[in-house]
Amino acid sequence: MKRILLACFLLTATATVSSIQRASAQAVTAASFSATVNQMDTYIGAGNMPMAQATFDTLNRMMKTVLAVTKQSINTAPTPGDKATYQAVISNQAHIYKTIWGLKTDLALNRAALHSKLGEFDLTIY
Repeated sequence: MKRILLACFLLTATATVSSIQRASAQAVTAASFSATVNQMDTYIGAGNMPMAQATFDTLNRMMKTVLAVTKQSINTAPTPGDKATYQAVISNQAHIYKTIWGLKTDLALNRAALHSKLGEFDLTIY
């Protein structure tokens, strides 16, 4: 029984360490996010909708990574004040993300609104 518990503990510890390393390795910077937004906007302007959609998919993954990092910051906040700050940030990020998700249905028609909302999301990346 002790061996099973030890094996479970080691497996859990290994999974936790690898998920933290993965989140750190995939950190999104404001500069890389902004460059990807501009790339998508260029594709939309050129009428290259398949590439615009592929770039939006990349942006979607980046936004999910940012949300995961913020969630991790909430869970590891050293003080209640820091936790409250990160909770406010994730609330803002989630609101902007939801708006962006609604605009994705027509990238060309919603080009200006998408660019604006993606710029707002960019400002929440820390």
